[in-house]
Amino acid sequence: MVEKIKEYWFGMLLLVFSAVFLIFVAIVAVAPHDDLKMRGFAPCTYQMVYDVNIYSSQSDISGVLGAITKSYVCYAAVMGEGVKLWMNGKQSTPWANYFFKTDTFKIPEELSEPFSEDLLKANRLDDKDEGQNILGNYQKIK
Repeated sequence: MVEKIKEYWFGMLLLVFSAVFLIFVAIVAVAPHDDLKMRGFAPCTYQMVYDVNIYSSQSDISGVLGAITKSYVCYAAVMGEGVKLWMNGKQSTPWANYFFKTDTFKIPEELSEPFSEDLLKANRLDDKDEGQNILGNYQKIK
């Protein structure tokens, strides 16, 4: 057994790191990222969206990749905080601070309006003018 470990230690190490990373990415993908109370991964996600928007408007690819990396570091910090709170007895499970039922903003039915009939029927594909092409000029398409 020791000989197998000596021979394959690097492969096993890569396997462990890969498995931990894939589990981490799966947890981040499944957890909610939108909450009115800004709990869990929501602050990390909102900051990442802001940073990516700024860097992409400047065509800064390294800034975009840095913002995404920074958000995953923030996600790991949220997970670490959950483990710390769980070990101190402040929450029931290590994932209670990022797996929860979200509070989202919903407009009450009495304040919302249904879509107008004109808006529902507004479809450029149903235009009766068949000569219009995609660019919007009215040349006959042959």
